[in-house]
Amino acid sequence: MQRRRGAELEHAIRTAVLDLIAQRGAAGVTMEAVATAAGTSKPVLYRRWPDSQTLVRDTLLQLATASIPHTDTGSYRGDMLAMLRGWVTLFTGPTAPILRAVIGAMSHDEVLMQAFRADVIGWRKEQMGQKLARGIDRGEVRADGDPIDDELAVRLVDDVLVPLVTPTTTGS
Repeated sequence: MQRRRGAELEHAIRTAVLDLIAQRGAAGVTMEAVATAAGTSKPVLYRRWPDSQTLVRDTLLQLATASIPHTDTGSYRGDMLAMLRGWVTLFTGPTAPILRAVIGAMSHDEVLMQAFRADVIGWRKEQMGQKLARGIDRGEVRADGDPIDDELAVRLVDDVLVPLVTPTTTGS
């Protein structure tokens, strides 16, 4: 069997990490378990990542960045649709069981929760800031937009979500 290198090896490693998270939770992701599942050795892993926590964080960030578009579509609306469709695909497509396992594991894995917040959510916040700045520059978004606070959350629920799911009445 020929040794895997580069993208092929990295794919096998990341797949092993995601499978282990889904099967055992983040605590089950050890360098030994990943090496065995990926068909590689621990020294190969340690050359790339200093520990299993860093490997998990890096894999989650790579999954999020690969799954959720972050390119400029040319319009704020297009950017937002691409991003939201990416999230929908991420949580309903082939990665959905893994993400459910990650989210479930976060309730009792502080390191994983902090990694997800810092790396995945932090990256998304940075990307959102860039999308807003581009929208403002193009004149598509008000520069004095509403702050993200409780009032905005109430408006989104009352003005967008509730009307979408409220039963309609038929007849006279």
